[in-house]
Amino acid sequence: MRWIGFLLVLGLAFLGTMSNAEQQHSAFVIIERTETTASETIQNEYAKLAREILPRYGGRYLARSQNNLLLEGAGSAPCCMAILQFPNLDAVRSWYESPENQSAAKVRQSGAKFRIVAIDGLPG
Repeated sequence: MRWIGFLLVLGLAFLGTMSNAEQQHSAFVIIERTETTASETIQNEYAKLAREILPRYGGRYLARSQNNLLLEGAGSAPCCMAILQFPNLDAVRSWYESPENQSAAKVRQSGAKFRIVAIDGLPG
């Protein structure tokens, strides 16, 4: 029992020496196009803008596809999806709320409807 207490204290001491950056873990953004309302060229235009904006906030594409396979659930697979990775949820918020992303979002939204969800990653 003493060993458990010792290990707990040792673990807490180690966590106390870690910086905030080390304690934080990646966050992911899952984007699903739910409806296309205009020409696909609009989404291509948005994609160019997004590729320029993402790195400024530590973001990067992990996946982007129009070829999706529904494995479980009702309905059909979404036509288009993307998964983005960021250093943490704060970086996601900074990116999403940034003036340049809000401007680009207007382009994206002019041609389709989306669901965008941010999730916290697991500790490394």
